[in-house]
Amino acid sequence: MRRIAILTSLLLCAGAAPAATVEVRVEGLDDPLEENVRAFLGLVARSEAQEDPEDEEEELPPLGEGEIRQLHRQAPDEIRQALQPFGYYSPQVDGALERTDDGWVATYRVEPGEPTRIGHVEIRVEGEAADLPEVQAQLEGIDIAEGQVVSHPAYARAKDGLMQAVYSAGFLDAEYERSELRVYPERRRAEIYLVLESGPRYYFGDVEIEQSILDPDFVSRFNDIERGEPFDTERLIDLQLGLSGSDYFGAVDVNIEREQANDFHVPVTVTAEPRDTQRYSVGLGYGTDTGPRLTLGTEFRRINRRGHQFNADVQLSQVRNSFIAQYHIPIENVAADRLTFFASLQQIEIGDADSNVFSIGASREDDWHGLRRRLYLRYDRETFHFGDQPGGDATLLYPGINLSWQRADDTLFPRRGVSASLDVHGAPESPLAETTFLQATLGVRAVLPLGARARLLLRGETGITEAEDFADLPPTQRFFTGGDRTVRGYGYQELSPENEFGDDVGGRYLTVASVEVDYLVFGNFGLAAFFDTGNATNTSPGDNLVSSVGLGLRYRSPVGMIRVDFAHPLDDPSRDFRLHISLGPDL
Repeated sequence: MRRIAILTSLLLCAGAAPAATVEVRVEGLDDPLEENVRAFLGLVARSEAQEDPEDEEEELPPLGEGEIRQLHRQAPDEIRQALQPFGYYSPQVDGALERTDDGWVATYRVEPGEPTRIGHVEIRVEGEAADLPEVQAQLEGIDIAEGQVVSHPAYARAKDGLMQAVYSAGFLDAEYERSELRVYPERRRAEIYLVLESGPRYYFGDVEIEQSILDPDFVSRFNDIERGEPFDTERLIDLQLGLSGSDYFGAVDVNIEREQANDFHVPVTVTAEPRDTQRYSVGLGYGTDTGPRLTLGTEFRRINRRGHQFNADVQLSQVRNSFIAQYHIPIENVAADRLTFFASLQQIEIGDADSNVFSIGASREDDWHGLRRRLYLRYDRETFHFGDQPGGDATLLYPGINLSWQRADDTLFPRRGVSASLDVHGAPESPLAETTFLQATLGVRAVLPLGARARLLLRGETGITEAEDFADLPPTQRFFTGGDRTVRGYGYQELSPENEFGDDVGGRYLTVASVEVDYLVFGNFGLAAFFDTGNATNTSPGDNLVSSVGLGLRYRSPVGMIRVDFAHPLDDPSRDFRLHISLGPDL
């Protein structure tokens, strides 16, 4: 009995002992080989699952010595399996498992050996689709050739991409006559055969949109597909996205009624379920520029059966309190184009100015030569004062145009992308404009990859104002800079020319530039280093630039990149580091 009690005590102590930690090292390989090996290793998966379980309610058993040794014994076979898709079928694996004060260290030294190379390639499309430009482009883009190291992922991409190109062009009966990846490991030779028979081409029949909330004539304007056009799945995806992105509809199902095809014309039925008519939102946020902020919003998604919409938003913060109401009327391409009437009331702190602005106006937004274009006419009535000085007022009625463009591989967390925006507005002096003025602002951003985990972020902005009497322009028509997303290390909008009382009053010209490198250290957490420069002046763009450097923390949250930056001005040694917290897209 005593032996049983002692054994029970030992088992309880073992069960209470903390789980062993395992460090896994893979030597002799570079990415993507090392990355794939680590993905295959059961020891890596088990260790990570214990450290960060997906289901926190399901407690994993401790990772004990017996399981560690078992996983270590099966690791060589897992490594060999992980290297085969990249053409290495005879690697040499030398593994070692060592107990340390902190846990265990498993080391695998891998010599991949001679790769298997492609000795023969036969990739072609037969049938009517063979001569289509999009199919030819897909064939020319396949990076598989004799003499290359065989790659299973490259073969799979070629096979799927070729079928997708043919199917998307309307060849719904396409099938592979031959699709083979033959590997002869002992000869280090591989052969690839992809022979696709396209079959007949299909065409669009009638495309019907079934819904009950909007005028059928209005909804039909979402659809630009004509009966008899070659069948194209991309066109249907665009239609589906247009309907679901309009805020009128929630679930949008596309049913290709292939069995009802007549003379290769395929009817299509689109079923759109309505969204709630109204939407209300409450948002809380914080930024070192704005301090705490509260946003309240209401949206009426359809005022009538012609798709008119209305929204109103209230924002409260230390530097801006605003109420904005907008009435939207879809026009022309109703999925994207709209005519908007708007009105707003704003209290704004900008530089050392306090402004109250009432605005009304109208805008037209559409696509124009590959750009997003917004034409607007705006009336502003602004009362303001700088510091403790007597106040003034200004009235402006002016037209303007805003052009924007963006290309990115991921709109939320791009690794490669660029965006640009140009705004030009102004007006001659009139009973509704205090002075003749013209203002243009250009902003450009770019993101470029630096290896697998790092990125280079570039940012620039410039602006110029020409005015008959600049002193007559209100603060909202002058340039200020400094803050979280401009020149870090300086306060929000504190960089600008000063008046004789030392108040920041805004300038004619604006210049801002930034270079930043960020690096994901672990998961969604990363570090950043940056250099910012810029200023707002009355002399010329690029004069009297001030600069700062800093380091930052990054976190890729579900709603965008969270940035915590510590920046130090280079032009004022008396200043300490300044904290900046911001959230938003990189482009």
